[in-house]
Amino acid sequence: MACTEALPLPDSRQKVDELFLFWLSERSTHEILCNELSRVCGLQPGSDEPHVQQHHSPSSIISFPRPGSPVRRSPSPPAHSASRSPSSNVQNKRSVKSPNQMPTKSISLSGVTGDRPGSPKAETAAGSKRVLRRAASESEVPRFYFPNGKPRNEASEKQLREAYKVFQNFPKCEVHYNDFHKVVKALGLPLYWRAALYKSCGGKAKKAISFSMLKKAWVRVTLHCHDESARFIRMLTGVGKNYLTEEDFEILVQDIVDTHPGLAFLQSAPEFHARYVETVIGRIFYALDRHWTGRITAVELRKSNFLQTLALLEEEPDINQVKDYFSYEHFYVLYCKFWELDSDHDLLIDASDLARHSEHALTSKIIQRMLSGVVSRDKNSVAGKMSYKEFVWFLLSEEDKTTPRSIEYWFRCLDLDGDGALSLYEMDYFYQEVQQRLRELNIDCLSVENTMCQILDMINPKEKDKVTLRDLKGCKLAPIVINTFMNLEKYLEYEQRDPVLAAAAKDEGADASLSDWERYAAQQYDRLLSEEEYAQENFEDENNSSDVEVNDKEILSLLR
Repeated sequence: MACTEALPLPDSRQKVDELFLFWLSERSTHEILCNELSRVCGLQPGSDEPHVQQHHSPSSIISFPRPGSPVRRSPSPPAHSASRSPSSNVQNKRSVKSPNQMPTKSISLSGVTGDRPGSPKAETAAGSKRVLRRAASESEVPRFYFPNGKPRNEASEKQLREAYKVFQNFPKCEVHYNDFHKVVKALGLPLYWRAALYKSCGGKAKKAISFSMLKKAWVRVTLHCHDESARFIRMLTGVGKNYLTEEDFEILVQDIVDTHPGLAFLQSAPEFHARYVETVIGRIFYALDRHWTGRITAVELRKSNFLQTLALLEEEPDINQVKDYFSYEHFYVLYCKFWELDSDHDLLIDASDLARHSEHALTSKIIQRMLSGVVSRDKNSVAGKMSYKEFVWFLLSEEDKTTPRSIEYWFRCLDLDGDGALSLYEMDYFYQEVQQRLRELNIDCLSVENTMCQILDMINPKEKDKVTLRDLKGCKLAPIVINTFMNLEKYLEYEQRDPVLAAAAKDEGADASLSDWERYAAQQYDRLLSEEEYAQENFEDENNSSDVEVNDKEILSLLR
């Protein structure tokens, strides 16, 4: 017994390895592994699965992770082994070999690398490649991003045949620009795509377009561009550009000025053509240029209503009914307001001119920020001056602070350090001038601390003591917040309002579907027309009185 207690116990790790190798050499284990490998490779047993064979080469043994316990229990040792003496146990312990030294049955997967064509390894490698290709094709993700529109089946040849019929009605099968609208309609395009298609066909250098020129341009456009937005950009810009600039819109808007029945009266006033074109282009970029880059991409064009509005011009003879972009009444208000402020009429306004806007409602600090270039997009802008293009953006943002672009405009002005957030210091900086002007008018006003608390309660920003652009866009009271820091007149209008009367006026007022800008433009247009009529009547009265004086003098001279 003493000798038995002194003997060392067998190593448990070696015993586990021995049992694992014994399990691995069983035929049933081979079948299990073959079935599992076939399942992983997506094959049915007996097809192109890797070849499994048995051999005794120790170098080809596949190493598997050591499991915590064998999958199949090892058979119990023979019964006579329990009756062995301790000395025999010691002898068996010494005779146990390590797993690497024991000759065992092993598994090898041939075909991982083939040596020669036609060999079993090469055939297995070819089968494995077929399996991988099949799995890749089955798991391939369908394409979901189409920068030029999703391809669609179109009868482009049918459209070209219709266009060819139009060309046959003209001498030499050539169509001039004045008749090019017939070709546009034959291709199924909106009428005012005429200038874009004409430019795409090379009409800038030639007076007439042949059918071969049209076919070449149409195939080039439809082959690579599959939706309206991508085709519109390709027609206006040609190959090599995937965005629109302000210059690209000039021929399009000029064609509308020349041909739309609602603008026929402008034919007698060509000096206003350039201003109208400039206004329309400015409004287009104000609405579509979401990233302030001076470029309009196909993605931005798809998200807007511009192409739908452009198609509406063909159906609406009264251009003032098209409120977006093209309304002449809106142009008239914008240009007249600019002309009133431009004292020297050099098409540039400075700080003193801008201060007269809305009876000196704007603060000097906000005017300085606007003229500093933080909201300027004009390449030819003059330092300390505001051009007509910039004024269009200013007035649209000033009179309608509910739009995302307007909020971005004023956020850029208020963000002094450009870090993307309005701090308490920046808000206090702009409110100090408002507070000072209120005191000069003997109007009670809140302290800076109370005003900041009120502003933060309105916005409810995610970060304390900091207002981001996202916070301001998500606030329904954003116009009130902005006016608090830059427009004294509108700030007082809100502070001194009667809530009951304001709600009643809102219910009984203008159409709720109109935006703030559209209501402002309608009011100002009526005012400007009434002033013009009054001035015309006074002018006629003066002429009549002068004629009467002349006639009296002639009568007196005759009497003498």
